[in-house]
Amino acid sequence: MDQGPADRGLTERGVTSVQFLLAAGMALLLFLLLANIVVVQYGRGAIRSALEQGVRAGAFVGSADRCEATSRSVVDELLGGRMSDDLVIRCSVEPDRVTAEATASFESWTILTPDFVVRLGAEATLEVTP
Repeated sequence: MDQGPADRGLTERGVTSVQFLLAAGMALLLFLLLANIVVVQYGRGAIRSALEQGVRAGAFVGSADRCEATSRSVVDELLGGRMSDDLVIRCSVEPDRVTAEATASFESWTILTPDFVVRLGAEATLEVTP
């Protein structure tokens, strides 16, 4: 058999490694995106819980300050860190109810998706007359 210089360089060994690297990279990117969505859903749940507890506390005393303080306390316990840096909570007392609204922006972990903006609200019937 003649194994000249041209035959030695034409083997197919190593060709699948490029395809594997591309597939593995895309799989890791998809996993990162799904993990980011799970974390955002946890953040939404924490904010929703904080708002509900805040309006309940504010409804008993008829105070927007109590609502905001309770909501902020719950957020600090559940969320904390950089996730709650952009969080804005506003409470108000109306004649028959206490309402709370929150706006937050969660950073995206990939360059392919925009940041997640969350707007939530809660309300409770006022228990005392101001």
